Amino acid sequence: MFFAFCSILINLTIQQISKILLKNTQLDFIHFFNLDIAFIIQLISGTVAGFIFKFIVDKFIVFREKHESIQKTSKQILVYLFFAVITTIIFWGFEISFNHFFVFCNRDLIGGFIGLIIGYTIKYLLDRKWVFER
Repeated sequence: MFFAFCSILINLTIQQISKILLKNTQLDFIHFFNLDIAFIIQLISGTVAGFIFKFIVDKFIVFREKHESIQKTSKQILVYLFFAVITTIIFWGFEISFNHFFVFCNRDLIGGFIGLIIGYTIKYLLDRKWVFER
């Protein structure tokens, strides 16, 4: 739970940094599926940062695996990525929904936080069964 919380903090912090850096740029006015491109970049940047951190921590600390062959690690990354895509859809669904349907301040952060908690819980169960040996 501690490392999932750290990953959530990394994800949301990177998103906020991206939001600040992209504020008042031309990207705020370009829309894709009713979302501005700056928001999409914000989502993707946080997700990538969280993914990298979470894979390394899950492999070597949570599931206590030793450094394995490149082939084994590559297969693990692919399966891990597949499950990450599924749980990212949950996470993004909550964040986008909160951003779209609510009007209070930091609604995207709250939606993202809820989505990440649900997604990481599901992801842990999938990774334990299908990705990492225990």
